[in-house]
Amino acid sequence: MNKLPPISSEPIRAIAKYLFDKNTPITFFGKAWGGCTNNWIYFDICLDIDELKELFNLDENMEVHENLDPKSGTERGFIDKRTGEGIMGKIK
Repeated sequence: MNKLPPISSEPIRAIAKYLFDKNTPITFFGKAWGGCTNNWIYFDICLDIDELKELFNLDENMEVHENLDPKSGTERGFIDKRTGEGIMGKIK
């Protein structure tokens, strides 16, 4: 993917641009699982949740999401409660 896909959420767009500008590969963009109604963007990196919270001054509308089920795919990142969009990275 040679350009950043469209994201409505301002905080997710800012984090995605930050990672994209650091040449972090995007591994997936779209509706990540059945029943998902909004786009999620996945990066090939372990996201430092605490650092990103501080760097982007994230508020309570940015919910930390973590899936530890290896069958469905492990991930850690943020979901914007306002838009339902997510930004995810690897766990390890």
